[in-house]
Amino acid sequence: MTFVLRIGAHANNPSLLVLSQNGLLEKRISAHGGSVKWVKIAAGARTVEYVGANLIQIGGTGLTPPIAAQAKGVPIVTFAASEARAVGGIYVRKDSPVKTVADLAGKTISLGIGSWLQALLATALDRASLTWNDIVPLDLTEPESRQALLAGDIDAWVSGGGLRGGADEIRAIANTGDLVTNPSVFFARRDFADDNPNIIAAVASALHETDRWIAQHPADAAAILARVAGGPLDAAEWEKHIAQRPWGIHQVDDRFIAEQQKAADLFFRFGLLPRKVDIRDAIYRHPLNLDRAA
Repeated sequence: MTFVLRIGAHANNPSLLVLSQNGLLEKRISAHGGSVKWVKIAAGARTVEYVGANLIQIGGTGLTPPIAAQAKGVPIVTFAASEARAVGGIYVRKDSPVKTVADLAGKTISLGIGSWLQALLATALDRASLTWNDIVPLDLTEPESRQALLAGDIDAWVSGGGLRGGADEIRAIANTGDLVTNPSVFFARRDFADDNPNIIAAVASALHETDRWIAQHPADAAAILARVAGGPLDAAEWEKHIAQRPWGIHQVDDRFIAEQQKAADLFFRFGLLPRKVDIRDAIYRHPLNLDRAA
């Protein structure tokens, strides 16, 4: 019996984007009697909504969306994650009186609410003895945020590092690597994962192999990403981005679970989740054997 694997891809997950173009997953799924349908998702954080509505069975985002999905009762399980990606941080204008995160009290801050940037900001605020209620958060895109910060319309910007134009007028007051690990997180619908462990393993293996190819062929990967991502980065900028981050995925482990739980507890304390969650309840337990992946 044939089947169709529906998998989401978006501009903020280059691993999935390259996998959607190289034909590797199609080959792996064909061996199991199925085909692949790639679903383009405009805003990466919405991937969990697609999973919840059964529009896709597998997707990937940053660390925040799976936590929020679990708190809302979306039936997902996380099966793999990337290594830490220490990109981005919290930025202000060079002439701003804001020197530290503690100075953000009462200030207007833009970020992608619901994205991994929410975890970055929440962690920074908590370490500075501030809460979410001590700031004025605005949900803006990266281009909107950059424009607003340079124009002086907001006080700070939480960014994934795509500063581009105006970078010489901006300075960092906090860096991602000092606050969160920021992995890519890959998850599936619980019922699909439970019924198809061989397909989950095939997807994880294809992702891992694709990541290794990206690391070994940065120029070729950058050309693909510049063509299909639909964002502002050109091939040279993508190649620089590739060089700045680790590649390869691993099955979720105790360290990942502890970090996700810490973020989930903080979100709940800040009023960003409707209920407390136990991250272990949404972890995929079948072995992926990625150390033996081709």
